[in-house]
Amino acid sequence: MEMAKEEYLFKLALLEEEINRAEQQHQLIEQQILEMQSLQNSLKELEKTKEKQIWANLGKNIFIKTEIKDKNLLVDVGNRTFVNKSIGETLKIVEEQLDRLLEAKNKIIYKMQEIQKKAEEVIIEAQKGEG
Repeated sequence: MEMAKEEYLFKLALLEEEINRAEQQHQLIEQQILEMQSLQNSLKELEKTKEKQIWANLGKNIFIKTEIKDKNLLVDVGNRTFVNKSIGETLKIVEEQLDRLLEAKNKIIYKMQEIQKKAEEVIIEAQKGEG
């Protein structure tokens, strides 16, 4: 009987580790979604602006005033391959990436729910063993 208790605790500890990893993945995906949504909003603003100058982010919230000569963008399409794209084409790429991120987020949420169900089953099983 005592051995069974240790087994239940071990199973719960493994499930807790699994849910912690899933939560970390969820947080990472959430951050990527926020970044992509911010990029999407910036691209939409750039697309409709009539201004000839903007403040461009160099990174780490450092900005420089920049003159817009045209609205074609140089986009990294993978493996450090850069291609000229219109704002509309770039928005389509961003939307596709957002869709994939949202799909991954939903899969992780489902996985977390499954792990939670398993944990509940182990707890119920352990309670039956005590009774």
